[in-house]
Amino acid sequence: MTNLLDAAMTALAADAAMQSDFTALCDCCGRRAGTPSEKAGIEFVQSRLAAISPAAALEPVAYAGWRCPPATLRLADGSELACNPLLGSASTPAAGLSAEVIDLGRGSEEDFKQHAADIAGRCVLVRHEYPFSAVHVHRRRKYGWAMDHGAAAFIIANPAPGGGPLSGSSGRGGAAGIPAIATDYESAARLAPVGSKRARVHLKIEGEDYPAQTRVAILNLPGQTRDCIVLSAHIDGHDLAESAMDNATGVAVVLAVARAFAPLIASCRRGLRICFFSAEEWALAGSRQYLDRMSADERSAIALNINLDTVGGDTQLTALTSEFPRLETFVVEAATAAGLPVNTYAPLMGNSDHFNFARHGIPALRLVAGFDRPQCNIRHILTRGDTREKVTEAELAAAARLTATLLARALTDSDDVVMALRKK
Repeated sequence: MTNLLDAAMTALAADAAMQSDFTALCDCCGRRAGTPSEKAGIEFVQSRLAAISPAAALEPVAYAGWRCPPATLRLADGSELACNPLLGSASTPAAGLSAEVIDLGRGSEEDFKQHAADIAGRCVLVRHEYPFSAVHVHRRRKYGWAMDHGAAAFIIANPAPGGGPLSGSSGRGGAAGIPAIATDYESAARLAPVGSKRARVHLKIEGEDYPAQTRVAILNLPGQTRDCIVLSAHIDGHDLAESAMDNATGVAVVLAVARAFAPLIASCRRGLRICFFSAEEWALAGSRQYLDRMSADERSAIALNINLDTVGGDTQLTALTSEFPRLETFVVEAATAAGLPVNTYAPLMGNSDHFNFARHGIPALRLVAGFDRPQCNIRHILTRGDTREKVTEAELAAAARLTATLLARALTDSDDVVMALRKK
């Protein structure tokens, strides 16, 4: 492992393309699945993989597509509020819907229980939360609770003044649902009740569901056995900004690590598979189908998934180890031996593509920056503030070194050690 890691680290130190790859992805803009921006991002990544090896390929995957013209949210007096429909939102009736707003504050499960008798037929208003923390309640859980309680629509607000509206997925995926939009801090303030009188809004969303297809960019670099390590990141993002932190950072780092290891893999016990997913922002749809359609035998050859998602925007990196206890030990030991800092978080989090590996019993981790650090730059993801100047070259370099360290150990450790990672 030592010689492998030394060679990879030397190559990474000499790699001048990681920052330019990051910039080029940001230049593609938000890369929302189903748009020319996403197509440009996938084609750029594929060209970079093909420069590493002509074996690079694109594999199609289907997902529940959706498109929508601008939605509107207005107060009863006709004044317009900030409104961005969540990906996959259900449509309103053609004329729109009018309903009172019930403000549930944070929108915790307890908030929904406490106001259960008052929700049906109203628009539920909740607040977005910093997504990378031990206490975060995901937007899609709040949306689900709103549906369960008979809400007419779902509104999630940016809690940061001046931050604009949010983006994100409803998670509906073409199934039953309710209209769902995001708004900004200032608009949410205008939805506050006056005394006992609740605000009333008119919402109009004209979305269209359609069968869509995107692509997974893949490069297989064989080792000495059939087993492989999957190194992954997602290309797609949102329309509001550049999707720089989430996830041009992960893509740029994976490309750099792939370049560093490509000449070295043939001598490793395990092979390396690079997977760049899309439709991640659509409730992990791309990686879900990619893994679900594999045979059990194909999945058994994947020894570990290392998934990079939002690895710039803060100086602290955390490995989310998905309730594989020996994987947490593996991460800490490898990083400590290399003198690199890393934090770990054990509970399974369904917030990136590693989740789909983990639910199939494949050891999987997500590297993420800024965990439990809500004042760092990562607070701007899913908003118009997710732009390139929030990320430093040093942050990308640190993520690349840690990724290389974990990968080198995974490629070379004994079968006993790597197979033991599957034990819960």
